[in-house]
Amino acid sequence: MQYSAGNVLVTSIHVISAILAVGGVAFFRFAVIPYAASLPESERGSFLAGVRKRYVPILHGSFAFLVLTGIHHITRIIRSGLVFPDLLKIKIVLALIIVFIGVALTTSKGFEGIKKNARGYMTINLILAAIVVFLGIWVTHR
Repeated sequence: MQYSAGNVLVTSIHVISAILAVGGVAFFRFAVIPYAASLPESERGSFLAGVRKRYVPILHGSFAFLVLTGIHHITRIIRSGLVFPDLLKIKIVLALIIVFIGVALTTSKGFEGIKKNARGYMTINLILAAIVVFLGIWVTHR
C-alpha cells in the first residue's frame, strides 16, 4: 500500500492523539490522583475539578481524532482490497473499550460504578493501551 503525504499526516495525528490520551491517563493515574489524596479533604475536590476541567477536552479531542483517523485507516485497507487482519480487529475492539472507559470516567453524569474505582479502570486502560500499541506495531510490521 502506498503512503502519500496525506496518509502520513493522518497517521501522525493518530499517533499524537494516542500519546496525548495515554500519557494524560498515566499522568492522572500516577501523579494527579496520588497528589490529590495527600490534600486536605476541603481542597481535594476543587483541585481534581480544576485538573479535569483542563484535561477532559484534551482527552475527548484525542478520542475523536483517534476514531476519525482510525476510520480513515480502515477505509484505506478496505478500498485497497487487502485482507483485514484479525489482530487489527482485536486492536480496534480494545481501542473502543479504552474510549468507552475514558468517556465513562470523565462524563459529568452516570457511570458511578466505574467512577468509584477510577484508579482501577485507569490502570486497565493503560494496560489495554500497551496491548493496542503492541498490536498496532505488530500488524504494520509483519
